[in-house]
Amino acid sequence: MKGKQSSIDFYSFISLYRDQIRDCFIKKIYQVSQKEFYVQIYRSDLKRRGLLISLERGIAFHEPLLPEQASPLATTLRRMLSERKIMNIEQINFDRVVRIQLATGQELILELFREGNLIITNGGKIEWAMAQREWKNRKIIKGEPYVPPVANNPLTMGSDEVQDMLANSKASIVQTLATRMNLGGETSEEIVRRAGLNKDSPSSENSENSSLILDRFRALLTESSAGKAYYYEEEKIVSPIELTHLNHPPSKVFDDLNDGFSFYFGQFPYSLEPEDPMERRIRSQEKSIEEFQRISAEYREKGTMVLSNLKEVSNFIRKISSTRRVDPSTNYSPFSEISINQDRKTVSAMFQGMVLDLRYDMTAGANADNFFATSKQYRDKIAHAKVALDNSRNSISTDTKKVVKKRRRHWFETYRWFYTSEGLLVIAGKDRKTNESVVKKHMSSGDLYIHADLYGAPSTVLKAEPDLKPGEASIKEACNFSVAMSRAWPAETASGSAYWVHPEQVSKTAESGEYVSHGSWIVRGKRNYLFDLPMKLEISPVEINGDRIPMIAPVSESVKNGPVITISPGGEKRTVISKKIAKTLGVDQEEIDPILPPGNSSITGIRGQAQETVSAS
Repeated sequence: MKGKQSSIDFYSFISLYRDQIRDCFIKKIYQVSQKEFYVQIYRSDLKRRGLLISLERGIAFHEPLLPEQASPLATTLRRMLSERKIMNIEQINFDRVVRIQLATGQELILELFREGNLIITNGGKIEWAMAQREWKNRKIIKGEPYVPPVANNPLTMGSDEVQDMLANSKASIVQTLATRMNLGGETSEEIVRRAGLNKDSPSSENSENSSLILDRFRALLTESSAGKAYYYEEEKIVSPIELTHLNHPPSKVFDDLNDGFSFYFGQFPYSLEPEDPMERRIRSQEKSIEEFQRISAEYREKGTMVLSNLKEVSNFIRKISSTRRVDPSTNYSPFSEISINQDRKTVSAMFQGMVLDLRYDMTAGANADNFFATSKQYRDKIAHAKVALDNSRNSISTDTKKVVKKRRRHWFETYRWFYTSEGLLVIAGKDRKTNESVVKKHMSSGDLYIHADLYGAPSTVLKAEPDLKPGEASIKEACNFSVAMSRAWPAETASGSAYWVHPEQVSKTAESGEYVSHGSWIVRGKRNYLFDLPMKLEISPVEINGDRIPMIAPVSESVKNGPVITISPGGEKRTVISKKIAKTLGVDQEEIDPILPPGNSSITGIRGQAQETVSAS
């Protein structure tokens, strides 16, 4: 997975977890971002769990933060799919397409290529699609039969087919395997590397290596079914196979593939914020240009193929035009998978690994001319689309309103957070839901659980690092933070107390007859208290992985990237205080609003100019 899961990622995930998905019932469906959906599934032996279906990244068991209310789109999906039983999940033609078959005869289909699409069929016909589209040979339109995007399936290809495909391609071997064999770039490079071939060599020069290529491909399939995940931090890739062509070991190895995928998904934020219309237009225009370039090249290749095989194509057209049907007694070799459309006077057939749509009332030469003409039409479209793209880009640059690209949001910004003076991350809940997830998802062995000594305070976790355990300074600052972010702040108390415990002392298991609500936790054993923690916080910018972010933290002597603004409980409203702080720090007010403690505050001091940089884990 690099941004989006690849064909082999899908293959591995479905092979490993198919039995955990079959016979489950779909419960609730949530929309967690514009193109990501959380499907809650249930089976009596597995209980409730979540399947994240992302049109941007792929599929995995992953627990994102869920919205409080269902979006209109989520409501539609619930109405169509809730309480349906999953009969099977499969990958179509080793493509980036997943089909989930339901007991009702419906199918939920995830297409991950281009902008991605989510489709529901019933009886083989499209009942609903997130994006309705139409191509020359394929329609994603309500009422139309669902047709998969590609016919080639490398899982069923034999050595002779691969040999013909390589011999008749003008591209490099990696490009041919990636596109014509539908393997994707990373998998193709790995096959070529393990086969000891030159990735930049022409495909035609490697046609005799078809058996070797298939052997390496099948070996990768076996390796991908072992259930491991290899994370390459520099390339931002998680893969079910070791990628030796990257020429360095993985940064991290997961013993469970889904742990790797879930780790990768967790590096990105979820947001239902609408996309800027102009940015969306530019992205759509860029995608259109890429698609036009692909289609133009495809038609040019078809035209070249027909001209290079005029005799065979002419004989085939002659056989079809004489009967205008597929005659079982006629030998059409080397053409296969033949279908005829008499209304359009066309015949579709597989020839040398490529689907050709030929007019059977025209000569082979005229068909080649048609392919070249269509290729030129798309080149013309590319030229027009590039002009439109330039205009869109210019409209942004000349807009009188300054357009500022929003920075990325780090995962910990879902919670209240800060880095201690010792460089350790502290995260705390904002509400019941995040109080639940901060412990459930992010507390590990070696961390500390912290809670202010009053009801309703946030669950707080002080994260340890492999080579850095929490010291006294970090523990005190985390306890101070927990108190300041509680109801003690709006009550304007001068100080408070908090305690810390180890993770094994925290659980959801209540005593008999008791009930633990969502977001609450049971703490057993000795509690380590800190008293007289002052109600003061300071806000200053810090640099985290290249982003300059305002951070609120307890007052400490550590050097900050000034100015540093100190606040205490006071009489000014949050909106007034956040506006003043934003102006002083030179940041947007929306950067300050979410980090302020509950209730009113007052600014008690401004100091310092210096530097501090921290790394986010």
